[in-house]
Parts: sequence; C-alpha cells; structure tokens
Amino acid sequence: MEITDMRQTDVRKHPRVTPSKDVYALFGSGKDVIGKLCDISMGGVSCKYFTDSENGNECSSLDLFTLDNEFYMSQIPCSVVYSVNMNEDIEMQTRMTVKSRRVGIKFDKLHYLHQSQLKNFVENTPTWN
Repeated sequence: MEITDMRQTDVRKHPRVTPSKDVYALFGSGKDVIGKLCDISMGGVSCKYFTDSENGNECSSLDLFTLDNEFYMSQIPCSVVYSVNMNEDIEMQTRMTVKSRRVGIKFDKLHYLHQSQLKNFVENTPTWN
C-alpha cells in the first residue's frame, strides 16, 4: 500500500502582503461586519473580526478602508472562501458570547478601476510606515 502525503498545498495565485498600517473591511450580507485585514493580494483578503452570531459568512461585495482615508475602495465583488473560529468563545460581563473569527474572501470579476486601485495598494503597502 502506498502512503500519500496529505498536507495541503498552497494554491494561491497571487503573493500576499501584510499591511503595515491598519486596514479594515466592511462586509457581510448587510455590510454589518467590520474586520481588520491580516493580509491582502490581488486575489483576495483575510481578516479577523469579532461577532456574537454567524454574520460574515456570506457577502457579495466588501469595502476596504483606512481610518485616515489614505485608502478606500467600495463595492468590491467577492465571495467567502472560508470562515473559522480563532479561539474559545469569550463570555462578556453581559453574558453575551463573542467569537473571534477569521475569514478568507476572494475577489470576483474585478472591473478595471478596482484592479488598478488594488494593484497600486498591494504594490505600495510595504512602503507604508
């Protein structure tokens, strides 16, 4: 019997970069989830967020922004690739359970303006201080 290596291989088509400043994503079925970007590429983003429900598991578009308005993109077509719990649930003083989650979102059919903005952002992210 042949034993095969079951390790997953990375299937990303684009290199990822980690923003050196805080970048946020607004997503969810009603744009009711705000997450902090972990990394970004021309193919998509991953981010962490806190929730008390399953919000953020579905979205058809997202907005990306920095608090200083140096970067803003809206209505980026996308879909959720994965959504996982990051740690044990945290019980707040109000007895509300909050989950820390990580979501992977891929970009879908970007039009020229989004491609241009994204390329500029990804290429210039390492130079931010």
